[in-house]
Amino acid sequence: MLTRYLLREILSNFLAVVLVTLILLFLTRMADFGPEIFARGGRLSDLALFSVNLGIFLLPFALPLAALVGVLLGFMRLAHDQELLALSALGFSPGRLYRPVLYFALVVFVITLILNLVLLPRAKRGMRDLLYALATRRLERGLPEKTPVDWFPGLIFYAEKVKEGFHFKHLYLFDETHAGKRGLIYARKGRLLLREGEVELVLQEGEGHLFSRDLREVENFYFGEYRYRVPLNLPEERELKRGEMGLAELWARGHRSDLPPRKRRKYLTEFYQRFFYPLAALVLPFLGLPLGARLKASGRGLALAAGLLLYLFYYLCFSLATTLAENGYLPPPLALSLPSAGMALVAYFLARDFERREAL
Repeated sequence: MLTRYLLREILSNFLAVVLVTLILLFLTRMADFGPEIFARGGRLSDLALFSVNLGIFLLPFALPLAALVGVLLGFMRLAHDQELLALSALGFSPGRLYRPVLYFALVVFVITLILNLVLLPRAKRGMRDLLYALATRRLERGLPEKTPVDWFPGLIFYAEKVKEGFHFKHLYLFDETHAGKRGLIYARKGRLLLREGEVELVLQEGEGHLFSRDLREVENFYFGEYRYRVPLNLPEERELKRGEMGLAELWARGHRSDLPPRKRRKYLTEFYQRFFYPLAALVLPFLGLPLGARLKASGRGLALAAGLLLYLFYYLCFSLATTLAENGYLPPPLALSLPSAGMALVAYFLARDFERREAL
């Protein structure tokens, strides 16, 4: 009965913190991605799909924080209302109070682990593929008139007149794709062609002026017809980022002898991150019980601030451990285990102090 009562107290705070954290993180990220989705011609259904993937992406970050703050707020309330004192008077040992925290932390850890191992890579790839699909869909409508567009890295188009989206007059193309050069290409007329795997601009009656980065060299040319091809990498063909890969692929890339050592370390670090980061959801809640008992009269604001600072400290330590692993200073399993081990040690000393105080 005590375990169920304490779990209800923890869960009510945990769910509230998860919801608030997700909303804040979601609004922050959508401030960047939302306008881009609609700028690429996305519909509400596209926004909804992107939002689902974004929510899955954010959830592993929200769960450890919410687990810590949920336990902290729950036991802070119990201490403030003298319920911890009453439980101690009834003979309940501090170990009995830690039992529901352990059950709760294990469940949150398993959920975070599943998200990290299975759903997070799929969500990352889903968001990227959706943005790509929107860019492709936008291309199928052709160029807009009198509107600068930067649909491809290093290229900006501007057409004064456009007919049916694919025939244009007076096109200006700012080009930064050439190694060590940048410049402007002008065509009096031309057309846009969509081919399999690439976009082709057929430019007619124009000129180009390319400059070296230090402006010491200039390349001028004039043409009757100039074909400018931009490759399109289809989602199934493009190179996946590390965060989008599955465990088997990360492990295989991390042991490829033809890759430089630093790249191999990055793949292996990403592999081990999937397992070690969820440990935050297992370790951090054990800090909440003794801290909540100490902050019993300090108010929820201080409790939330303390929980957030502890989580940020853990996250910074984990980022530092990732850097050490990627640079080869420590093996990835050892480096990535240090933040959780350090927090577990702090939780142990806080627990001993809590037991000593309860025994007085």
